[in-house]
Amino acid sequence: MAKWQENLHLAPGMRVGILGGSFDPPHAGHVHLSLEALKRFDLDLVVWLVSPGNPLKPNPPAKMQRRIAAARSLITHPRIRVSDFEMRHRTRFTHETLQALQTEWPACHFVWLMGADNLSQFHRWDNWRGIMQTVPVGVLARPGLRIAARNSVASRVFRASRLSGKQSRLLPIGPVPRWCFVNMPMRDISSSEIRNSGAWSREPDTKS
Repeated sequence: MAKWQENLHLAPGMRVGILGGSFDPPHAGHVHLSLEALKRFDLDLVVWLVSPGNPLKPNPPAKMQRRIAAARSLITHPRIRVSDFEMRHRTRFTHETLQALQTEWPACHFVWLMGADNLSQFHRWDNWRGIMQTVPVGVLARPGLRIAARNSVASRVFRASRLSGKQSRLLPIGPVPRWCFVNMPMRDISSSEIRNSGAWSREPDTKS
């Protein structure tokens, strides 16, 4: 095992938020979202799943080792972890990853976390309905995207399964589909903006 790799250890009964993405690069917005998710959804842990690549993005991300190291350097909270689970299990799509997580830790309660920007185009994801039928989904608002997210295809299709913001702490445990949209002030920062500014140079990850 490479020095930058680390096994993920989860205890039975834990409520675990999963924040997936390329993290190319990770930034303070990811940390802020994770801290809010811990509080608003009553989670025991948030795990950043650093993906080998995003099927919806045409360009490969920076090297896996670099992205994981950058993510870990940002985290100071003891209940936020970073994992290369998708690379280890060779899962390409989110629904495959969630099934693998549930197989590995069947007694844990997983919640898929996403920003409102992802909810707006969630219907483009592979087997997105299957994701909603597999685990609860917690959506955290980002600046300027609340209306688009609330009017998204996924929001309309699963309208009857939505919990109110006041019920957000009930999200992790209960029948699926169930999801919750939480309004909150978010840091207006994105990985693409950081890359475009030149603050994060890319060396494509072709060997991880």
